[in-house]
Amino acid sequence: MGSLARGSFSEVASDIDIGIILDGPLRPQDGSIIDSVLSKALARSATVQNKVSIFWGSVDSINGVVDAGRYPPFDRLDLIDHALLLSGQDVRRNLIRPTKKELEISGAEFALDLLGSDERIEEFHNCSLVASKGTVYVTKTVLFPARFIYLERTGEIAGNDVSFQYYVDHFSGHDAALVQRAYLWRQESLPESSDEVVKLLNKGLVPLYCRFIDIYRDCLSHYGEGDLSHRLGSWREAITKE
Repeated sequence: MGSLARGSFSEVASDIDIGIILDGPLRPQDGSIIDSVLSKALARSATVQNKVSIFWGSVDSINGVVDAGRYPPFDRLDLIDHALLLSGQDVRRNLIRPTKKELEISGAEFALDLLGSDERIEEFHNCSLVASKGTVYVTKTVLFPARFIYLERTGEIAGNDVSFQYYVDHFSGHDAALVQRAYLWRQESLPESSDEVVKLLNKGLVPLYCRFIDIYRDCLSHYGEGDLSHRLGSWREAITKE
């Protein structure tokens, strides 16, 4: 799944995403078994430096009939539209596509959970903290909002290659310059000196996230998701506070 299936994989910054669909009812121990299999596989493949993410479930769990497994809406749509079958039987014809509303609500919740903590908010006010954490951390921080905006505007998901290009084609300013440079960093890694990285982050990171938050607040208000919209507003205030 992911960039490896779509042909935009970066050895420098991409995760390796693997999807598993189990046949039959899920069991409580399935998650720990999959974790154990992954650990053993990575131990035999010491040259693999990229993070490996496993998405797993059954047809019923992916379709929401039972609450189990791990297939968030964004990754479910990626599975349906882009995944390449490696083994077993292709059962995607039995899977229900997530709605645009479901994808956008999930995207907002994901952003708040991953990027809206007090620790992450501090990084908006001190971008050297972001730059110090390396290529993967920097590029994910910058390119996630571009991918979510692409989703909101088109109703589709895409890799960083498509979503970054959409962003620079439709927006301008320090945020667009940062998105464009982050995509290059994703291919080549960060420059040895962090001064350029910090400078671009200082100019573009807050405007980038304010644009993302404003777009998503509007669509969430339209859906009647007042609480989630309010949480996004509070996050915006926190990152723009002097």
